Amino acid sequence: MNDLTSPISDLKQKIEKLVTLHGQLKSENDRLQAENTTFKQQLAEQKKEIEALKTNNQELTKNKNEEQNKIITDTKTQISELVQEIDNCITLLK
Repeated sequence: MNDLTSPISDLKQKIEKLVTLHGQLKSENDRLQAENTTFKQQLAEQKKEIEALKTNNQELTKNKNEEQNKIITDTKTQISELVQEIDNCITLLK
């Protein structure tokens, strides 16, 4: 019977060690899953923010182009008016 007591005792210790390690690994796994969930939420929020920034950038670019086109059109109109005024002055001088 002594021959069996030692191996049974060793087996019991190994099982207790396995149970302890299992508990530790389960706790670590739970912590990592919670951290993963947090990272996924942060990623989703950052993707939304990126999309909002892209949309905002597109709107700003569009508005800037419209403003530049308006300035160009206004400048051309002013130049045309000045050329007409110069032509009228030249006509009056003749």
